[in-house]
Amino acid sequence: MSLLFHYTYLILGSFILFYCVYLMFTLIIGSLYKRKAKPQNISLDDRWIIYIPAYKANNTLIDALDAIEKYPPKVPYMTVVLFQHCDQKIMNAAYERKIFALEKTFDSNLGNTYIQALKFTCDEIVEEKVIAEFKANHVILLDKDNVVSPTFFDEIELFRKEGFNYIQGKRSALNSQNAVASYDLISENLNNVSLRNYKSAMGWNPELTGSAFIVQIDWFIKGIKKLSLKNPGMDKNLFLEWLLDKEKLKGIYASDAIVYEEKTDDIEVLQQQRSRWFAEQYMTAFAFLPRLLKKIFFGLSIEALDYTISILRPPRSILMLLTPLLFIVEVIFFNQYQLFTYAFGCLILGATFFLSLNGLLPAFFQLMGRFPMLIWSNCKSLFSIFQGKAKGNFIHTERKNLDE
Repeated sequence: MSLLFHYTYLILGSFILFYCVYLMFTLIIGSLYKRKAKPQNISLDDRWIIYIPAYKANNTLIDALDAIEKYPPKVPYMTVVLFQHCDQKIMNAAYERKIFALEKTFDSNLGNTYIQALKFTCDEIVEEKVIAEFKANHVILLDKDNVVSPTFFDEIELFRKEGFNYIQGKRSALNSQNAVASYDLISENLNNVSLRNYKSAMGWNPELTGSAFIVQIDWFIKGIKKLSLKNPGMDKNLFLEWLLDKEKLKGIYASDAIVYEEKTDDIEVLQQQRSRWFAEQYMTAFAFLPRLLKKIFFGLSIEALDYTISILRPPRSILMLLTPLLFIVEVIFFNQYQLFTYAFGCLILGATFFLSLNGLLPAFFQLMGRFPMLIWSNCKSLFSIFQGKAKGNFIHTERKNLDE
C-alpha cells in the first residue's frame, strides 16, 4: 500500500510540479517581454476585408461598426457582416453603415455552425462578385462585440510594414463590474501573457484568440477549409493547421492593437463558454497529437513541442485551487515530501509577477470571494466534455445583461 501511495504521489506531484514550473516560466517571460512596432517609411500595398460574423447581434455591433468608420484603416478596406438570427432593427441600423451584408442561417445538425459560417464566407470571398472584385489580400476577423480602439488599425499597419502576415491583437474589457467579469478579464490576460506574449518572445507565432487578428487571405481560406465541423471551437484547430503547414507563417502578438469587448458577467454564460473552450482544447489536442508528434520528432520543432505541452495542460483555475490544497496536506501529513511545496512556490511566484506587472491586483481581489464557485463552474464545464455534449456543437457566448 505504501509503495502504491509512493508512486501515485510521484506521478501526480511530478505532473503538477511540471505544469506549475511551465506556467511560472511563461507568465514571467510573457509579463516582462515588450514588443513595440518599428516605424517603417514604406508604403503598404494592402487591401483588407474586415469580417464580422454577427450571430444574434445586439447594439454593440452598431458600436463596433461606428468605431471602424470613426478610426478606419489607412489602406483600402471592405467591412463584410454575416447576419445570423439577428433582430431586424439591428440589421436596419447596420445597413446605414458602410458594410457589405451577407445573411444566412446554418443547421446545427451538420456540426459546428460557426465553422459553417466561416466556410460559407470563404466561398463568398472567392465567388461573390463584389467581394472578389475588391481583391483583398488580408482578412481581419472581429467578433460582433469587438469595438476597435482609435489606434487598432494603426498598430496592425505598422506590423504589416515589418512583413508580418499574421498579427494577433489584444482583446480588452468594456466591463468588469463583478467577480465573474473580473475572472473573465484575468483569464483573457492570462492567455495573452502565457499563450501570446510569451510565444512572441520566443520567436514563435502567438496563439489565436478567435478574433481581433489579421492574416493573409490565402492562409485564412486554406486553414478554414481544413476545419472539422465536429470540433466545438475554431481558434485552436485553425492555429494548428497553420503551425503544421509546410510553409512558415510569420506572426506577432500586437499588445497595443486593442479591441474592447463585453466580458462575460453571468455564471451560467461563463460555464457555457468554458465548456466550449475546454472541449475544443482537449478534442483538438487528441485529434492533432499524431501530427504534432511527427512535427516534433521529424521536424525537430521546439515550437510544436511547446504547443503540445500547452494544449495538454490541466485547466489553470483547477490547478490553482488543487496545488495549494495538496501543499497544505503535504505540509501537515507528509512533510517528508516536497513536490507540492515546490509547485506551490512556483505558482505563487508566477502569479505575483503576472498580477502585479499587468495591473490586475484589483480585479483579483474583486473575485476572491467567489473564486471557489467559479472553479466549481469550470469543473462542471470540464465534466460536460465527457458527457459528449460539446461534440460538433458551437456554444455561442450570449450576454444576458444586454438587449438582444
